[in-house]
Amino acid sequence: MSNTPGPWEAIKWECDSETTVVARGVIVVAECSGHGRYASESVDDAHLIAAAPDLREALAGILLLEKELVAVRHPAGQLHEAIKKAEAAIRKAKREL
Repeated sequence: MSNTPGPWEAIKWECDSETTVVARGVIVVAECSGHGRYASESVDDAHLIAAAPDLREALAGILLLEKELVAVRHPAGQLHEAIKKAEAAIRKAKREL
């Protein structure tokens, strides 16, 4: 699967909220629009979309290590590093950075 290379981030573009997702600071990947009572959800949606490449990479790393662990005992340090990446991606999606 191919997608626009990251990093992706949610920014303010033409409105007062972080609802535009851009890659490498210039390529618009998505625009989340919501008005009134849906405005805060649009900001959350944009941050979740911005975290997508990080989430995919982190989870792919965990799955790869898990497969290797089944075949051979894998050093705990590498699994710990993969878990840290997954946790960081989830924090990004939740805007907790």
